[in-house]
Amino acid sequence: MSELYERKPEYWSEDLSDRDFEQAVMAALGAMGWKYQDNTAAFEHPDLYLLSKVRGKQMRTALELKDKRQPYRERWAELAGLPETELLVVDEVSLRKLLGHAPRALLLFWDRTRPDRPYVLFTIIDLFCVPKRRVQRKIRLNSDRLKAKWLLDARHGFSFTDLSHVFAAIGNYLAQDLHADLLRLEAHGSFVDETVETL
Repeated sequence: MSELYERKPEYWSEDLSDRDFEQAVMAALGAMGWKYQDNTAAFEHPDLYLLSKVRGKQMRTALELKDKRQPYRERWAELAGLPETELLVVDEVSLRKLLGHAPRALLLFWDRTRPDRPYVLFTIIDLFCVPKRRVQRKIRLNSDRLKAKWLLDARHGFSFTDLSHVFAAIGNYLAQDLHADLLRLEAHGSFVDETVETL
């Protein structure tokens, strides 16, 4: 029997007050000379819009930020069929917000439990193609509801040790690799424990 998770008002205050990740990202963007729009206080938008020029055209890229603050419960890893150290969990609604900005849409995790590879980046094309497990849990938010989650394998994303490398990779992806990803005929990516059969 699944337990009811009750979202208490003080949790929202804690989430909004703990903005270490968002502030670190914006500081790194500023240090690298990137322009951006901060949407972190607006629930209906991705956290940031990255504003850049690609081949002379002004572009806007959506970036959603998530952090893993502590190890997940055993049940999450069991459902995902993954080692807990490779598990990342994200609300499905956060990913739906990225869809309207595809293909220039990215998800960046800060995994505080893995100082060896704290940052994991997924493109929207990765998220579309990766093997994933979707679950939902009961929550109480004004009324009893269900909240959908995606259980992702960090090994399916791109891992980085610092934010300067993250944004260098994003710049390169937007300028070059995105176009190749969109036009590639063969299966996108090589994902752990997935075999793409040739007929």
